[in-house]
Amino acid sequence: MRFRGFTITLLVVAAALVAGWARAAPQAGAASAATYVGSETCATCHDKEAAKLAETSHGRAGFAAKSPHGCETCHGPGSLHVDDPDIKANQPTLAGKSAQELSAICTTCHTSGAQQYWAGSRHETRGLACTDCHSVHNFKSDNAQLKAVSAMDQCFNCHKDVRAETFKNSHHPIREGKISCADCHNPHGTVTAKLIKASSVNEQCYTCHTEKRGPFLWEHPPVRENCLNCHTPHGSNHIKLQRTTVPFICQQCHSNTRHPGTLYDGLRAPTLENEEPNPLASNRLFNRACLDCHAAIHGSNHPSSPYLAH
Repeated sequence: MRFRGFTITLLVVAAALVAGWARAAPQAGAASAATYVGSETCATCHDKEAAKLAETSHGRAGFAAKSPHGCETCHGPGSLHVDDPDIKANQPTLAGKSAQELSAICTTCHTSGAQQYWAGSRHETRGLACTDCHSVHNFKSDNAQLKAVSAMDQCFNCHKDVRAETFKNSHHPIREGKISCADCHNPHGTVTAKLIKASSVNEQCYTCHTEKRGPFLWEHPPVRENCLNCHTPHGSNHIKLQRTTVPFICQQCHSNTRHPGTLYDGLRAPTLENEEPNPLASNRLFNRACLDCHAAIHGSNHPSSPYLAH
């Protein structure tokens, strides 16, 4: 009985010691928690990164006004790294973080404007992080004249099929650097299809091609419906970004009119003067494109032109 009582006493003392250590552990951890040291401290070692950062939006006074912690706003408190920089666990690095974690850091500030639809967007749901396209510490291109081309190349890293289309005979001046993908698309997300910035395809096209907007007295229904009915936006081997050539592009809809539908229709019937059919009667053999007569294909305001002739 005495031995059993002694054993119970030892167990009670041991439990009390364990409880004391458990209460003391959080205090020790709190004492070793990292604190903010300021961007000036970071720049003493990372001078190259700081110099590049100063040339970007993150190096301007506006960013400092939104965040007093500078570098540590994204990287986290760096006091432990300053005390012992050789310990890898103390380094406030973003390496190894998932795409969702990296984007969450950026969207703590970038929640409005072009970025307001990032959550649930096509790029976000496919596992892209902000840093897959953006370089936080410096611009991708140091040459201001190449920014549009650089942005284009950034998109073409994934969209190689679109890159191939821009090298076709007829194309928007994307690879020449006169416009960039972001002029029509918002890569951060939109409420419209294909990440286009306007409310519809036609509204997007009208931002440049305003003469096609109308309204017209005589409308061409497929034009009002969608420019992509006849045109392909990134590149085509047919003139004016057409999906195919005239008259075939017209005959996709106008397949049963008073005009001959194909090259060999409408041959002149034999007569007493001409017993053989005359192949020259076809309106498709020479200089007979639909647009030779129907020039106002996008719409006409001429009072006597219901067939878009003027």
